[in-house]
Amino acid sequence: MPRFHFEIVDGYTLGDPAGMELPTERAAKNLAHEIAKQISIDVGDTRFKNVVVKTDEGKAIYSTPIRLERD
Repeated sequence: MPRFHFEIVDGYTLGDPAGMELPTERAAKNLAHEIAKQISIDVGDTRFKNVVVKTDEGKAIYSTPIRLERD
């Protein structure tokens, strides 16, 4: 199963050295959206910009913005 890494980017990159094994790129993209949503809930500001998905080889395959959830 391929391994994907989820980096948090805000001008500085918070890496994910361990990564996570997932069956498909689609599953990695879906998880990136969930991570971005949870960060927006937990942090509550816009200092973090994106969750970037990378392959185990270091190739960026997807990026999703972290946005504040509005009521």
